[in-house]
Amino acid sequence: MDKVDTLPLGERVVAELRHSILSGEVAPGAILPETELAARLGVSRGPVRDALNVLAREGLIDSRPNRRARVAVLGLRDIEEIYSLRRSLETLAAQRATGNVTDADLGRMRKILREMDSALGRQDVVKVSHLDASFHDCIYEASRHDRLYRAWSDIRSQVTLFLVSRNTAAATSREIVIGEHEALLEALTARNADLLVRLTDEHLLGAYERLRDSMILSSRAGA
Repeated sequence: MDKVDTLPLGERVVAELRHSILSGEVAPGAILPETELAARLGVSRGPVRDALNVLAREGLIDSRPNRRARVAVLGLRDIEEIYSLRRSLETLAAQRATGNVTDADLGRMRKILREMDSALGRQDVVKVSHLDASFHDCIYEASRHDRLYRAWSDIRSQVTLFLVSRNTAAATSREIVIGEHEALLEALTARNADLLVRLTDEHLLGAYERLRDSMILSSRAGA
């Protein structure tokens, strides 16, 4: 969060509230009272209200007329929609990235993988989730497709929330977290589009199925 302090006020409030949600500091379903948030952040209610509107558009907040804003709670339909939309975007990104990726892109991805491995060793699943999203940022950037990257940016916060939820709720391992990303990186390094698209499809499906199955089991246990 060090970089947040240098942002303009409105962007800083958005960044701090987004971080609170995506770090798990504020739980899903929690009410977000404007007055209390403004006091905590040391700002007026106006920037907080604007920030809540931004986060509502990102899908992180459930905000309805005449109701207090709450942190979004992902349901089965939500995760299926996030998965299916991301799958469409990312397979296109994978196809294009193999023809446009640079050594600098690959270097950034290797660095992120090392950081993911370190975070996994510390069992910092929130950090792992954010680095996971950053790794996939690189694939979209390597596609050199501005509109595709903007479409990814529109759902990135929800995808990160998906990843945090998955890594918190579902069993995982180094083979899954690191091994699958290493395989993606190897296919991209080899500029093998068919292999990268297939591995991307399998990677995203596995993440979706693990979270879906965990949510189903949890709902049955609570019934």
